[in-house]
Amino acid sequence: MIKPLGKGLLLCGLSLPLQAEVIVLQDGTLQTHACAYGRGAIAISGAKAQGASEIAAFLRAHKQLSLSGSKQDIQINDETAKTYSSQRELLLEGLQQQALTLDTSSPVLQGNDTCVTVSLALKQSVEESDLNWDDGAKDVSVTVIGEGWKTTDNNARQNAEQDALQRALSQVVGVWLSQQHSQSSLTQTSIDNDTEQMQMRDVIGQQLSMHTEGLIKEWRTLASKPIEQQGIQVTLQVLVEKQPLIQQTSQLLKQIGSPTVSLIASEPLKSLISIWLSEQGIEISDNSALKVSADSQLRGSGQNRRLHLSVKVHDVNNNVYSQWKNDPSLLALPYDEHVLADLTEVHLANDEQHLALLESLQKGFTQVVARGGIQRKLLIPNSLIQNKAELIQVLNSLAGVSHVSLEQKHDHSVALVRYKGGNGELANILNMALSAIAVKNVPNVKIKNSYTLSYL
Repeated sequence: MIKPLGKGLLLCGLSLPLQAEVIVLQDGTLQTHACAYGRGAIAISGAKAQGASEIAAFLRAHKQLSLSGSKQDIQINDETAKTYSSQRELLLEGLQQQALTLDTSSPVLQGNDTCVTVSLALKQSVEESDLNWDDGAKDVSVTVIGEGWKTTDNNARQNAEQDALQRALSQVVGVWLSQQHSQSSLTQTSIDNDTEQMQMRDVIGQQLSMHTEGLIKEWRTLASKPIEQQGIQVTLQVLVEKQPLIQQTSQLLKQIGSPTVSLIASEPLKSLISIWLSEQGIEISDNSALKVSADSQLRGSGQNRRLHLSVKVHDVNNNVYSQWKNDPSLLALPYDEHVLADLTEVHLANDEQHLALLESLQKGFTQVVARGGIQRKLLIPNSLIQNKAELIQVLNSLAGVSHVSLEQKHDHSVALVRYKGGNGELANILNMALSAIAVKNVPNVKIKNSYTLSYL
């Protein structure tokens, strides 16, 4: 788990809309159904990464295939069991190094999520990774395999190359996170759990792949071959620049581990939660777009009261990233004017409740990064940009910008975008991009608050 030193702050990585389960097929194939929030290539990649993480967790936990814990009553023959036993460590290593090709079904939409079925067959050959990490070198070389199919925007080869480059960034991020763990006394964060490291590596790798300039120095194709459904698989040797990758990874970790939030709650709960958040290293600001809302109710009959406490992480546009509710059965107290404060203190001090709340908050903070950053609102007058199709195209092309939507008002457009950086960075790239399509000189954008940029 990732925790700032001295704070004990836990995080749980990606949240799953559906609880994933690894099942074992008759031939020993491991299979799971995994989902990621959103649409398009990033969501598909996230679902694939989640499936790989679930299968890796299964491999770590089950030394024998007969201990799969699957709900299916499956008889594993001796040959399959022996194959699994002999290859288990190699399969796990191959997954961690992204040297194995997982079979992935066509993506399907489930609500707001994109889901795939991910399978890992036994008897796969594990290619040895040639990740060469030298503390004194500016770059790190890694060989990766990517797969792609034709989409509206790109051909199959372009998507395969993009998939491989994301894998390269994720793999280098994973190595750096491992170094953070081994040198935790000299760093701000440490990694304590392999599964969470894999999840965090993939979250950060997805975000970095949206803006590879300055991160990938060069790459060359080593091999390529056609795969099913008119796809293509490419093997690339990629040279990644370490310093900018470390800087951007550190910034994303800071967003997750020590975010700035505004707190919405009534007294005495507000003061208690405020103190509690501060103790966890979470900064409180009334102007933050990311919010923690807490609500409490006393319920009971007669003289005794129990506390029903709920906390959620959301943003100013009411996008919810995580929710938590306490266990009211923990304690009941006789009613008096101090019972709400007393019960709240007890619940927040309880180790099990404390851990559950921490995990829920960190799940929310991680989801903000996984979805592409805080949602921002851009106010753009119609007199400045008249062609709305061009506006959407330009916004979608901006590095680090995702999930673009446009709403037309009477005299201006309201664009909602996600961006993983700060408002100042977004303002700079926005000014340069809009200058290319504006019908007149673009004025300096006004940063009205942490989530609104306006040209009005």
